[in-house]
Amino acid sequence: MIKIFTKRNVPKRVLLLLLCLYLGLSAYAQTPSVKGVIKDAKETIVGATVIAQNVQTGIKTTTSSDKNGVFSFPRLAAGPYKFTINFIGYETKTVTGEVRDGGTFSLSVVLKESSTSLDKDVIVTGTGITRNKNSFTGVTATFSGETLKSIGNNNIIQSLRTLDPSFILMENNLAGANPNVLPVIEVRGKTSVPTATLKDQFGTDPNQPLFILDGFETTLQNIVDLDMNRVASVTILKDAASTALYGARASNGVVVVETIRPKAGQLQFTYSNDFRVESPDLSGYNMMNAAEKLQFEKLAGRYNYFVSNATYQQIGLDQIYNNHLAAVKRGVDTYWLNEPVQTGITENNSIYAQGGDQAFTYGVGLNYKTQSGAMKGSGRDTWSGNINLTYRKGKFNINNILYVRGYSSTDSPYGSFSNFVNANPYYIKDPSQRYLEVSNTSTYSELKVRNPLYDASLPNTSTAENLEVQNNFQLNYDISSDLQIRGGLQLVKGSVTAVSFLAPENSVFEEVGALQRGKYTNSKTDNFSYQGNMLLTYGKVFGGKHSVTANARAEINNRDFRAVGFVAEGFPEGSTGNPRFAYSYQSNAAPTASSSVYRTANATLSANYAYDMRYLFDFSYRLDGSTAFGKNKQFSPYWSSGIGWNLNREHFFANTRWINRLKLYANIGVTGNQNYGNITSVSVYNFNSSTNYNQFGQGVSLATLGNPDLKPQKTTQISAGLDYSLFNDRLFGYVSVYNKRTDPLVVAVDLPSSTGVFNYPLNVGILNNKGMEFKLNYAPIYNIEKRIVWVVGASGNLNKSKYDGFGNALRSLNKQQENNKTLLRFTDGYSPDDIWAAKSLGIDPATGREMFLRNDGQYTFDYSLGSVQAVGNTNPVIEGIFTSTFSFKGFNLGVYLRYRLGGDIFNTALYNKVENITYTNIASNQDKRALYDRWQKPGDVAQFKGISQTATTPMSSRFVQKENTISGESISMGYTFDRSAWLKKFGMRSLNLSALTNDIFRISSVKRERGIDYPFANTVSFTLRVSF
Repeated sequence: MIKIFTKRNVPKRVLLLLLCLYLGLSAYAQTPSVKGVIKDAKETIVGATVIAQNVQTGIKTTTSSDKNGVFSFPRLAAGPYKFTINFIGYETKTVTGEVRDGGTFSLSVVLKESSTSLDKDVIVTGTGITRNKNSFTGVTATFSGETLKSIGNNNIIQSLRTLDPSFILMENNLAGANPNVLPVIEVRGKTSVPTATLKDQFGTDPNQPLFILDGFETTLQNIVDLDMNRVASVTILKDAASTALYGARASNGVVVVETIRPKAGQLQFTYSNDFRVESPDLSGYNMMNAAEKLQFEKLAGRYNYFVSNATYQQIGLDQIYNNHLAAVKRGVDTYWLNEPVQTGITENNSIYAQGGDQAFTYGVGLNYKTQSGAMKGSGRDTWSGNINLTYRKGKFNINNILYVRGYSSTDSPYGSFSNFVNANPYYIKDPSQRYLEVSNTSTYSELKVRNPLYDASLPNTSTAENLEVQNNFQLNYDISSDLQIRGGLQLVKGSVTAVSFLAPENSVFEEVGALQRGKYTNSKTDNFSYQGNMLLTYGKVFGGKHSVTANARAEINNRDFRAVGFVAEGFPEGSTGNPRFAYSYQSNAAPTASSSVYRTANATLSANYAYDMRYLFDFSYRLDGSTAFGKNKQFSPYWSSGIGWNLNREHFFANTRWINRLKLYANIGVTGNQNYGNITSVSVYNFNSSTNYNQFGQGVSLATLGNPDLKPQKTTQISAGLDYSLFNDRLFGYVSVYNKRTDPLVVAVDLPSSTGVFNYPLNVGILNNKGMEFKLNYAPIYNIEKRIVWVVGASGNLNKSKYDGFGNALRSLNKQQENNKTLLRFTDGYSPDDIWAAKSLGIDPATGREMFLRNDGQYTFDYSLGSVQAVGNTNPVIEGIFTSTFSFKGFNLGVYLRYRLGGDIFNTALYNKVENITYTNIASNQDKRALYDRWQKPGDVAQFKGISQTATTPMSSRFVQKENTISGESISMGYTFDRSAWLKKFGMRSLNLSALTNDIFRISSVKRERGIDYPFANTVSFTLRVSF
C-alpha cells in the first residue's frame, strides 16, 4: 500500500527537515574553500602543518599536507586569513589572503630548509646555548657537511685545515700518512709546554682543541673516525668570548660537530659511496744508485783497514769490495723504496634512513669503511651504527641518539720505512734469505747485513681493536615562549685491545739468547664515562630594539679508565703469536695494571644584549672544579666579556647600498686547559714486587710525587677584528688579531735521583702567543637567479710565541734536552718553535773542518754545548690557502692551494745521510749529496765536510734551511642531478657524483725526506651519493 502525502496530510516535521536540508546544501555550495600545495626547492612535503587563522575573529583551523603535499580547508568562513605553514627542518612561513564567499582560494607554498644548525646567522656552541652571529662578539667559523666533503672525503679534520686558516695540522714527518696515527692540531698557536712528561697515559696533547659531538665531549679518535656523510655542520670556537662557556677546557679552542637530524615525512633512503686511491709520495728521497753507493763507500774508506800493514784483513775487505763491484757490473741496482709500499685503496659505504611526522621522527644510519694504507699490510677498518629518535608533544621535546662504533687497525709488518731507505742498492732482493750478505772481514769478525724483506715475511703483527657504545639523551621543555629548560645525559662504555708480536726469527733478537727471542705484548684499556648537564635559557626582545638573552648552565663529568697488560718473551721458532707458547714473562717485569678517575663539575652564567642590532655586549662567567690539578686548587673561575658594533645598521650608512655587513668587535677573557689527566697532582705509590727492595717483606715506593698546590693553567685572551661583506656580498671576509698569555704554565721538572722519582709538576713560566688571521673572497661572477657563481679568495695565518718568567727554574730540563741532543730549549725571550743548535760558519776550505761561532763572538773549530743558540724557527711567517670555486647549476669546481712561507726546518736528510755518517753507517745507503757535495781536497768550497770524516757531527745551523712551499691541497669537481625527470623513473630524488684529489703535488725550496717511518701519500677520491 502506497501512502500519498498532500499539502493537507504532510507532517510538519517532514517539511521542516526538507527545508533544513535545502538550506544546508545551499549554504555548503556557497562556503568558500582553500586548497594548496607545499614543497621545498626539490619536491613536495608530506605532513607539513598548516594553520588558518581568521584575522577578524581569531579562530584557528589546522590541517596537514597529504602524501602529495596537498592540503585543503573545505569550509572556512569568508574573511581575511593568515596561513602559517611549518615543518620540521624548514623555516616557518606565513601567507595572508582574503577568502571570499563562493570562491576557491589557492596557495602554492615553497619552504626553505631551516638552518638552525647550519644557518649563517646562528652559531652552535655545543652547550645547548646558541648565538646569533649578528649580535655575537666572539670569533667563530662554521662549515656545512657538504662544504667539508667538497674538500675531501677522508675525515673532517683534513677538510678543516683547508677551510680555516687558524686550524693548523702540524706535519708529522715520522708518521707521514699512517692511518693509525692521530694528527697533531693547533688552533691559534700553543698554550702549553710541548713535553710528554706532563700527561699521564690517559691524557691528551696539551695543545689540542676540545671536541664536542652532538652536545657532549668526545675524543679526537672518534672525530677522525666519524663518517663524513653524517656531519651536518662543524663550528670552530676560537677566542675567549666564544670558548668561555667551556672554561677550564677551552684555551686551545673548541671544535663543535653536529650530525644530521632526521626530517619528518615519507621514508627516505640515502646511500653514499666514497672511494679513495692513495699512492706513496717518494719524491723527497734522493738516494744513491748502486754505482754511486759503491763509489761513495770507496772514497769514505769503508774498504781500507785502519792498520796499514794488516795484509790479511785488507784482503778480506778487498774481497767484499770485489763482490759488490761484480754485482754492480752485472747490473744489480735494486730500488728498495718500492718494496714496502703499495697503492692504498679506501672504500666507505654508508646508508641512512629517515622519516616520521610532526610528533615523532626517526633516523637510522649504518657505515663501514675499509682502508689500506700506503705501506703494505697497514690498514684501518671502521664501522658505526646510530639510531636517532625525536619526540615532540606540546612543550616537550625529547631526543635520544644511540651510537655503536668500533675499529680494527693493523700496522705494517714491514716495520719502519727507513729500513728500506737504508738498504744498499747493490744487493739482490730475496725475501727467503735472512741476510743480504755474510762475509768475513777478518779472522775475528763477520759482516752480516740484515734483510728487511725477510723480517717482513715473518708472522709479525701489531693490531688494535675497539668497541664503544654511547647514548645521548636530551629533554627540552618550553616553560614559555621566552623561557626554556633542557637537560642532557651521556653514557659511554668502551674498550681497546692492542696486541703485537715479534717472531723469534726477527733480526732484532740476533744478539740475545734463545730464551729471550720473540716478544708478545697484550694490553687492554676499558673506559666508562658519564656527563650530565642542565640548562635554563631566556630570550626576549623588548620594544623591538632591546634583545636580551641569558643562560644558566650546570654540568658534571666523570671518566673512569682501567688498563691491564703483560709482555711475554721467548718463543720457539715457527711461533705465530700464541702467548701459550711463551717461555716466560719479560725478564725482571710483571703484568701491569693502572686506573684513573677524572671528575669535573662546573656552573656557567652567560648573557647577551643587543640594542637595535647595532651595539652588542656579551658576558660569560664559569666556575670550574676538576681533579686534574692540586687538591688545594681544584676550583677556578673563568670569564669573558665582549663588545661589538654593526656599523652597517647605523643611520649614516642607511643609504650606502654597497655595504651589506660591517661589524667591529673586541673581547677579553680567561680560559683554561685540562688535557693533562690528573696524575700530575696526585702522589702515586707502587707495591714493590721484588724482594730486592726489602728483605723483610712487602713494601711500597713512591712512583709519582704529586703537587697538592698545583694551579690550573690560565690563558688570558684578547681578540679584536672586523667582519665585512660589500658590493651585494661579492666582496666578503674578515680579519682578526689576537693575543694569548698563559700564566702560569705547568711544567714537569727533573728531581735529584735521591728522591726516587723522575719529575715533579710545578707552576712556572709564561707563554705569550700573538697572531693574526684573515680571509678575503671576491666573486667576479655572482648570479644567484641563474645559479652561476665564481669566487676567488685567499686566507692566511700569522703566529708568534715566546716564553717568559722561567729564570733558572728549568735548568735541569734544558740540560736534559742537551743530553738528548734535541732541538728544544725552555728559555725566557725565546719561542717553543725555535731550533737550538750551534752557530756554524761553514766548512773551512783549507782543512775541510767545520768552524763555529761561539756566543762571545769568537771563531773556533771545537764544538761545545755552551755555543748552542737559537738558529731558526719552525713557525712560518705566514701560512694559508688560495682558493677558486666555480658553480653553475648542478656543476661545481674547487681548487685549494696551500702556501707556506718563511718557516725554518732542521733537514735530517742532510744531518743523517749527507754528514754525520759513522764508519758503521757507511754500509747503509745515503743521499746523493753525500757523494757530490762534500769537501774532498784543500781549496774546495763545499757545504759539507770531507767524505772520509766519519766522526760524529754536532747539530749546527748548517743543517737549518728556510723552506717555502706550495701544494695542491684539494682539487675537486662534481655534478648534482636533482631536477631531472629521468631520476624519477628510477625512483631517485637526487644524485651526486664528484671526484677529488688531495695533496696531489708539493713544490718546496728544500730537498728533504718526508715520511721517515711511514711515507706521505697523494690521493684521488670519488664520491657517489643517491637519495631515494
